[in-house]
Amino acid sequence: MTYLKSISIAFAFLLVGNNSTAQGPCDADHNVLLTDFAFTPNTLEILPGETVAFINVQGTHSVNGVNSTVSGDSFNNPVEFSFPESEGTTEGTCMGVFTFDVPGTYNFDCGVGFHAELGMVGQIVVDAYTISDLLIDAVYDENDEFSGYVLPLSFQSSYSMNSYLSSYYTGQSEDSIVDLNGNQLYTVFLSNDAAVDAIRAEFGDPEMSQFDLLGFIDLPAALRYSIVEGVYMAEDLQNGQLLPTTYGQDLLVSESNGLLMVDDATVISTNYVADNGVVHIIDKTLAPSDLPAMSVWDIIEDSEDHQFLEDAVTVTGFKTLLRKQSEIVGNSENPKGPFTVFAPTDQAFQAFAQAAGTSTIDLLNASSLNDIVGSHIIESRNLIADISNGTQLQNYANENLQMTINSEGVFVNGVEITVTDVLAYNGVVHVIDAVLSEPADVTTPVGTCGTWTLYMFDDEGNGWDETQLYVEVDGEIISVETGPVGNYSTFEFGVDEGDVVNLYYIPAGAAYGQSYVVEDNNNQEIISSGQSGAAGNSMGLLSCPSTPTCGTIEIVMSHEYGEGWGNNRLDVYKNDVLYLPIPFYFNYEQTTFIQADNDDVFDFEYIGGQSFEPEYAGYKIFGPDGVLVINQDVNGQIPESTTVIKFCEEQTAIELLLEDQIVIYPNPSDGILKIVAPEAYQNTEIDLMDILGNKVFSWNKLTEDILDLSRFGKGAYVLEFQVPNAPIRKSIILK
Repeated sequence: MTYLKSISIAFAFLLVGNNSTAQGPCDADHNVLLTDFAFTPNTLEILPGETVAFINVQGTHSVNGVNSTVSGDSFNNPVEFSFPESEGTTEGTCMGVFTFDVPGTYNFDCGVGFHAELGMVGQIVVDAYTISDLLIDAVYDENDEFSGYVLPLSFQSSYSMNSYLSSYYTGQSEDSIVDLNGNQLYTVFLSNDAAVDAIRAEFGDPEMSQFDLLGFIDLPAALRYSIVEGVYMAEDLQNGQLLPTTYGQDLLVSESNGLLMVDDATVISTNYVADNGVVHIIDKTLAPSDLPAMSVWDIIEDSEDHQFLEDAVTVTGFKTLLRKQSEIVGNSENPKGPFTVFAPTDQAFQAFAQAAGTSTIDLLNASSLNDIVGSHIIESRNLIADISNGTQLQNYANENLQMTINSEGVFVNGVEITVTDVLAYNGVVHVIDAVLSEPADVTTPVGTCGTWTLYMFDDEGNGWDETQLYVEVDGEIISVETGPVGNYSTFEFGVDEGDVVNLYYIPAGAAYGQSYVVEDNNNQEIISSGQSGAAGNSMGLLSCPSTPTCGTIEIVMSHEYGEGWGNNRLDVYKNDVLYLPIPFYFNYEQTTFIQADNDDVFDFEYIGGQSFEPEYAGYKIFGPDGVLVINQDVNGQIPESTTVIKFCEEQTAIELLLEDQIVIYPNPSDGILKIVAPEAYQNTEIDLMDILGNKVFSWNKLTEDILDLSRFGKGAYVLEFQVPNAPIRKSIILK
């Protein structure tokens, strides 16, 4: 028995070694031998159409490729197969030959007794070169280094196809209709990367990547529309031909100037062949007719009846918002939308402007335009079928719109909807024949200090895109301006006496050629920024300014690399009350002017610890006379707070009379001062003080008419003469 068993095992190994040339009735491309409790080999990888012979050389066995003998569950093989129980012989008993035409993974076991439980199981992988393989097939150069993919410049579409329509990655196709890794024959029209980039740009979100697009809710349907059942080589495509897609609609083949087209896409490269089909490269993305192809912004932009609304949406900055795709999974943590837009026609806006006593051109520059546009935008998708009579919808102007449905039609705030349900991939547009705001809302804002006008300029004439300018009046943001559509635009706002106006400039991308000017109602310039470089914040603009008894101090904030202070800021306290918090978002330098009266006490508190590398930030403060008073702009040193700063101290009439009796010149000086004083002051003590009031040096008595200060550093100082009644102080500057 031992001798016979050895012979049978030796024969088994002989058959395995000659796996591609089986003998007798079991001629096949591959052999699987059955011995006690084992298939040899127990795993096998073959190509579609190849045959496998099952040969029993020892024991009683069967081949079961239907249901697991152990669990009873189906193997889910692409095609079921089995061979009945047989007795093994030393010369080999041919149990049968099976042709594996369908690609996939085939599991099987022995159905006799406990053989399967003891490990008599096997697996055959039928590995075809499928379209899925073609989509990821790479090219390597002579140095075996990666140099690209077989399909030219189409990685993004290839990745999408395999992600949604292939069991190659998922193990089982997420869409049962199409599996590009299966045995069904397909023709794929694959968009190149340039076409996908163009679609991504249409969303208007610079942070959106190709992987964000994978979450687009209608992407699987659009991909199925790019796949045709059957194999159509380039030579099989003819003008006027209709190709049935796996989505259920037909693609139209046409010919233009010798080039083949499918719908409106040009076929630019053809005949990339796989075992289960062929791929052609096209220069546009395809979408079936019943899927929305545009955003709500695109619908407004493409309409011939909504030119004013298009301009108004752009001017007020809603354009970026209405291009967002909230239905893309993972696009942002708090995605905006989807949107419902009630879109007044140009005729409706013309009637609205006339009723308001203005023109549509002036309406575009009205300060109330933000609220007018915002009143027509809802952040939710509201199809007519989803709206009930009495439904209230909150708009971007924080108002509730009242929906009415009756036998006469559908109305919003009493205005009839003339065209309903214009679908977009991020919402819906309804056309209305009147503006939802009241004409009285369009007024020129006037405060007790009149009306200020903000002029925003763009040198290149292509607008500010996503750059924003926040207008804050007395602590309240009254508008967020996005600059001109072309070369310039204006925004008017009212100011009251005592209002402090701040302009926060938030650039997006390369913000070159952008500038702005603010003028009061007398056309006097209040501030300008960006005319000689990049624009920045303008802080502390005081309305109806009185003439300060001391003057105007200048605060210059800086960053060595032009990155601003991030979330850090400088808080200015005036007489122990917070007067102005100064942020610095962008640029190398930013200047703020603040009025100072005699005896005002200032504190400058640095609020830090919230930005990267604060040691490259700094600030300087100049007094009303232009002299540098505080220098916290030291490279490599984090700026510090400075407190209890007096720029001017009010003097009494007696002090002023006494002060006039002492003359110091030249001032500013290079260090040598001449002093003219009454003879009675010759023995007066003189103290040299720095700007913070610290004593630097003292002279016991004034014995000559010259003081040599050349040993002291440049800057602002005070000479204090200790005369009877009250000291006399003289400000000096050492150059």
